[in-house]
Amino acid sequence: MDNRRTTIVINKKFQYQYSLLIVALAVLLVNGFIIIRMLVPGNEPLDLSTTSAIALALVELLLIGAIWYGSLKASHRIAGPVFVFAREVTRLGEGDLNASIALRENDMFQAEAQQMNDSFVALRTRIATIKHLSAQLQTALDSGTDVGPLVEKLAAELSLFTSENKS
Repeated sequence: MDNRRTTIVINKKFQYQYSLLIVALAVLLVNGFIIIRMLVPGNEPLDLSTTSAIALALVELLLIGAIWYGSLKASHRIAGPVFVFAREVTRLGEGDLNASIALRENDMFQAEAQQMNDSFVALRTRIATIKHLSAQLQTALDSGTDVGPLVEKLAAELSLFTSENKS
């Protein structure tokens, strides 16, 4: 299975807000440093001519672009797994018991993905047990044998599921 995402922006709202925050902090820090150097010059005053101001502005724009891209890449390692979680839980909710979470090596939430996969396996095991008991029950009904013990086993297995709201 090819596990590469083809786009860097998966969740626009989250990733753009995250990137905007990071860029704003970077701009604040860079401009704060420039202002401090101009107001408190120390041994070497910061003298900005028109040419040096334009050069500084271009460097700052490059820095902003690099920080924007870097923050999108960083947020991609968060947004991607959340997207995969939602997709696989939706598959599970639609009855596809083959749902499984496969994250990329550098993605965040590896431990959570493993916990969810373990839970998916446990659910598949319980449902397989219920299917097996159901088949045994049908065979017992068809042959006219006592179904009481099988019904008890099925009821015990079904009692492991909870469906009440715990609000």
